[in-house]
Amino acid sequence: MGSVRIKELKAGMVLADDVTDIKGRLLLPKGRPIGPDHIRIFKIWGVARVNVMGGPKECEPAGQPIDPARLEAIRRALENRFRLTDRNHPVVQEIFAQALQARASDLFPAVNAAGLPEPAPEADGVSQPREDFFQKFIEKEILLPEIPTIVMEMNEVIANPLSTADQMAQVVNKSPSLTAQLLRIVNSAFYGLPTRVDRVSLAVTLIGTRELSALALGISIMSLFKIIPSRLLNMQLFLQHSLACGIVCRLLAAHKAMRHTEQMFTAGLLHDIGRLVICIHFPEEILECMGHAALKGTSLFAAEMEKLGCHHGHIGKYLLHQWRLPLSLENNASCHHEPTEAPDPAAAALVHVADLLVNALGIGSSGERCVPPLDPRAWEDSGLSSECFETVVQQTAHQFKTLEFLLQTKAP
Repeated sequence: MGSVRIKELKAGMVLADDVTDIKGRLLLPKGRPIGPDHIRIFKIWGVARVNVMGGPKECEPAGQPIDPARLEAIRRALENRFRLTDRNHPVVQEIFAQALQARASDLFPAVNAAGLPEPAPEADGVSQPREDFFQKFIEKEILLPEIPTIVMEMNEVIANPLSTADQMAQVVNKSPSLTAQLLRIVNSAFYGLPTRVDRVSLAVTLIGTRELSALALGISIMSLFKIIPSRLLNMQLFLQHSLACGIVCRLLAAHKAMRHTEQMFTAGLLHDIGRLVICIHFPEEILECMGHAALKGTSLFAAEMEKLGCHHGHIGKYLLHQWRLPLSLENNASCHHEPTEAPDPAAAALVHVADLLVNALGIGSSGERCVPPLDPRAWEDSGLSSECFETVVQQTAHQFKTLEFLLQTKAP
């Protein structure tokens, strides 16, 4: 018997052990020959290795070599991106290795400096943080985007323990565009269901009321923020980063066997929403933060704290609270830079880790130009093993390509 990486599998090999997904569902029983469709399904579900009949020499063909000069150039660029992290931490080392492999294999469209707005560095001087910024934000008469009525109706259905799948479907079906988006997700590699789903009521039955509503919530909210001046943020890159964080959060939650993985998807999707609000209503302040980060070589998050006395997580928490969204979502999304301070540190830690991993992989950008540091306490709270990263990265690549259509959606 030999263990074979998925990218080295060949049609006709015979399984020596059952193959299951990260939730323990059987994908293919042992003793079955592997076909091309099986390999595709394994990739979709992020299976990294399988055990097959035969000796190691027969089962482990060599992969495609990577040009050493190109690999070294990628490594140097990545080391600069990791400059704020503790490279001696074993988890950071594993994330670095996975990011290097992913970039060398062109697994994701990596972000470079040309893809980000270039802030003008601030004058080299010492300035005091605006301790009153958060209060100024609260007192300013800001017209926040109205959350779609359909989301409020879904929350009412969820809150009623006697509600049915048909009642949930009736709410979703009021929006043809949202219905089409949800069905497209349900029939994608995001779920990998064996049969096609053509009704929202069936989708609710198969996936769950809370899970489907969490997806609808995230889609609806992100569609509200489409017009951001390019001098502040590249909105396409921002949406890519947010979508990838949502996917990684969901996968990490599945590795921990959490029940409501789609709620973690939404937390990841909305984790940087506070930065969008700052860009819209306080453009000069965010430009000052960007200039400060560029001058000092620090993270944009740290620059927000230094210049504003608060950060985008605080603004996001206020916004989600005003919308009366679930408290768990509010806390998990807004505490991703300070997960140990969240009511549920383990859940917030997943968003923290996802943000770090997506920044390392270079999928889109929220305005940060470096990988944020890992909070060791948050890693302990997460209960994760670094062995999951290889599987998560591979599965993220497949699911991201499947869900890219969400980046061009309009408000339901």
